[in-house]
Formats: sequence, structure tokens, C-alpha cells
Amino acid sequence: MTRIIIAGGGIAGIAAAIAAAKAGCEAVVLERAAAFEEVGAGIQMGPNGRRALESLGVWEALERHAVMPGAINIRRAADGALLGQVPLDKRFRERFGTSYQVVHRADLLNALLEVARATPGIELQNGRRVSFYKTSDGAISALTDDGCEEAGDALIGADGIRSSIREQLLGDGPPVLAGHVLYRALADIEDVPEAVDTSCVTLWLHKGGHVVHYPVSAGRKFNIVVAVNEDWRSDKWSTPSRGEILTEVFSGVDSRLKAVLDIPRKWLRWAGADRKPAPLWGKGRMTLIGDAAHPTLPYLASGAVMALEDAVVLGQRLAANRDDPAAAFRSCETIRQPRAARIVESSHKLAGVYHAGPPLSFFRDQFIRFSSGRRGMERMAWLYDWRP
Repeated sequence: MTRIIIAGGGIAGIAAAIAAAKAGCEAVVLERAAAFEEVGAGIQMGPNGRRALESLGVWEALERHAVMPGAINIRRAADGALLGQVPLDKRFRERFGTSYQVVHRADLLNALLEVARATPGIELQNGRRVSFYKTSDGAISALTDDGCEEAGDALIGADGIRSSIREQLLGDGPPVLAGHVLYRALADIEDVPEAVDTSCVTLWLHKGGHVVHYPVSAGRKFNIVVAVNEDWRSDKWSTPSRGEILTEVFSGVDSRLKAVLDIPRKWLRWAGADRKPAPLWGKGRMTLIGDAAHPTLPYLASGAVMALEDAVVLGQRLAANRDDPAAAFRSCETIRQPRAARIVESSHKLAGVYHAGPPLSFFRDQFIRFSSGRRGMERMAWLYDWRP
């Protein structure tokens, strides 16, 4: 049986383990942290994400935690004007064959772990950071910080945006800072003022920043994400913050948005970063998936879903090439690279559009009004129509 070592036990790594095991392989996940856990924001998951989870056999474990919002509303922060709306109703479900949902990252990881622990052929190990890999005689080994070596027939680098596996493969340095900082907070739904719509996803556009909020965790929690134009000045990837800059950037905005920004007493501050699409994701018996392969800014709300899609395709190719993981990896990369590149490039462009001031913001707002409703659904068809 082909033994696959997976560096990283986040969403990409656990999804890859499930897919590999379903393809008839043995999967060993090496996670650097002492426990499997996710921090950060919620996840908007279109029909493509749900299809990926159904293919992996994970949707049933996640469904009870998911929220199906009624619409995506796009508003101008300055006066609260509704610029556009994409209804996520019966018509949306009929068009794409399934629903749009929002979930918390921790709920998604826990659902993946629930399935992984119940799937034969998967071994999960904590406190094992992979720092290096080596190949010899048709085998590959992962070397961990504890001085041990884990041998296998193939290696998947799912170790995130600062991947050590990617650095060894490509040597392309650290991720590229985008000049944006993300502020994330999770509140109890009871703390949200009545004037704030908690039934939908709301995107507020403003000069120098934007805000997204929606309910998660079966409606018990309220997820808030704010992105602002700001340089990152820390050696750490995330830091706690009181969000002082948010008061400055969003001064004088609509009262409902101000009420949302007043909810958190503290924020977790993250560096906004991505990379240009890479032409090489693997070599021989190793490959990269998820943020290790194609880190993206979150403005198309697709980072985690792309990792799930990666895992599904990887599992399909392994099933078709069970005795030749190198061939399976190259086939997966060929399939996934064009789509991932489009996601990365589109997300990067949206950053400037969302944070635009006059006169560009005027034309942006007019375009959003024109492309609302059914037009808005069709504009996203290239993303949502993906099927395993």
C-alpha cells in the first residue's frame, strides 16, 4: 500500500489525508502544533465547497454547524446604501444544484478530523513539524524538528503559506505582503445590535478598507472581518489588537456598520499576503496543496475551499494511479494550476477595487448595481460550477 506523508494538519492536510485514504493509500499527517486547532475567521463556502465536502464524506459532519444565509448584500459604508444583492434562495440553489453556506474554520477542521479519525489508514501525529525532506531509491522521507525521520512513498506539503516544503522545492522566499492588514473577531450573536442584519452576508465597501460579517456556528456566533490599507510591522504572522486604526479608517460611516465595529473588545490582527502563481508545485514523489501551493488574499472567499478542491482532485488522481504517486501528483497539478492561478489573481485585483475612493469607487458602485441579482450569480458561475 502506498504510504503518503502529509506535512501539516490544517484544513488542507486533513482533507488530503481523507482523500488519500479513500483512494486506497495510507496517510500519515505530521502536525507541528500540540493539538489540531484552527483560529481566525469564518469561511464563506459556495456550492463548489459543499460538493468537495460531499465528495470527501465530510458534509454530514459539518452540516449541523453551517449557516445558510439568505443573501449576500453589498453596501456602501459611508451611507449604508445597498449597492447590490445576490439572493441565496431557491433560485440560487436551482442554478447551482446546491446551497451557499458560511461556517467557522474550527467547525470545518473538527468535521474533517471527525471523518479522518473514523477512516482506516489515517494516522494523525501532533508536535511533529516537518522542516526538510529527502529522497532516495524511489522513497521519500520527512525530517522533523524533533530529530526523527518519517519514511514513505510520497510527500504532500500542506504546511501553509510559510511552507518549509515549498521553500526547499522552490526557494522563492517568504510570502509577499499586500499592504493590507486583516482584523478578525468572533462575537456572541446576542451581542449584535438589533439594527444589524444577521440573516445574511454583508460586505461594506469604503475608501481604504472593507468589512464582511455573517453568522457562523449554527447561528450562535457572529464573524467579523475587516481589511484595511496598512503596512505590516511585526516579525509574527498575527498579533492581538484593540483595532485603533479601524476607528480612523471607518470614521463617519453608517450607524449599523459602526455598531458592528464597536462589538469586539479585542481583535486578532493578521498580515495580508499572497504569492504570484507558481509554475511548479512538485517534483518526483512530492507535491504541494492548499496555501503551500497557491496562497491567496481572502477577497474572493476561496482559500479554504480551494484546499478542499485540491484534496478531492488529488484523491481522484491517486485512485487512478495508485502505484505511481508521482504521476498522480503531476496530473493533479496540471488540472488544478489554472484554476488556482485565476483565484489568486482575481483576489489580488479585488483588493484595490474594494478599497477604492473617488472617482473609481463611483464606477465600481455603478457596476455592482448593474451586475446584481441574477447577473451576480452568473458572474460567479466560473467559481461555483466546479464539480468533482
